Amino acid sequence: MDQTTIANAQRLLTLLDCMRARQPRSPLFDQLNEWGLSISHLRLLALLSPDRELSMRELAEALHIKPPSLTALTRRLLQNGLLERRPHPDDSRVILLSLSEAGRQLHRDLERERLRQLVHLLSGLSHTEQQVFLDLLERAMRA
Repeated sequence: MDQTTIANAQRLLTLLDCMRARQPRSPLFDQLNEWGLSISHLRLLALLSPDRELSMRELAEALHIKPPSLTALTRRLLQNGLLERRPHPDDSRVILLSLSEAGRQLHRDLERERLRQLVHLLSGLSHTEQQVFLDLLERAMRA
């Protein structure tokens, strides 16, 4: 890896940290902290949103985690009333998980807040600059 790419990667890290620091704290994210929810919890909510029902095995595979780790993640979400679980209709050994109404509402609220923050970020660029930025980001993600 060349020195320019390393320096640019460090600059990107600094910019991302600055972006996070400048975002006003949302009461919604404070609530997540109170509940002890992490990014992994939010990824699990997104996988089940809006009305998907997946087995523990399917969720573990999608999140690239081991089943015991998934059990810990789901426990917190169940305790907070954000998930519902039921046995599979054809195989009682399999547990299916889905979002409760509270989980669906939380996911909708989080998506709305994330969109608001990104609109704020992009509003500092012209429409042409936004398109160039997004095209370059997509190209970098494919690399």
